[in-house]
Amino acid sequence: MTPIALIEAAATALWVYAVLTFAHWVVLSARLDRRQHIPALAELLGHLVPAMILLVLTVLAGALIGLPSVVALIALLFPAGLAFGTHMALSEADPPPPVGHTHARLALTLLLAAAIIYRRQIT
Repeated sequence: MTPIALIEAAATALWVYAVLTFAHWVVLSARLDRRQHIPALAELLGHLVPAMILLVLTVLAGALIGLPSVVALIALLFPAGLAFGTHMALSEADPPPPVGHTHARLALTLLLAAAIIYRRQIT
């Protein structure tokens, strides 16, 4: 397996986890009172901003230093930042989801990511 294939597989798993955590966050936010929707969104953005700042700093450092592999870092940092931000927003929700939901989300992530990677290899 080539390094590019490993990066692509890791990025796929991170994207799947980010989508699943965001979907769970949307479900939890929909259950809140209507007046709590904007604060919930502001909290989610507060968790996403530091990850995106790290992404921008990585791009700037790669441009200044001239790293050719900065694209590989971006391919991993962007979905990782989204996954981290949505996961943290979920973990700080009131009430936080049970640990079983997190384990189920991780299992579903592995299953879906494996199916997507397998499908890409076939076509």
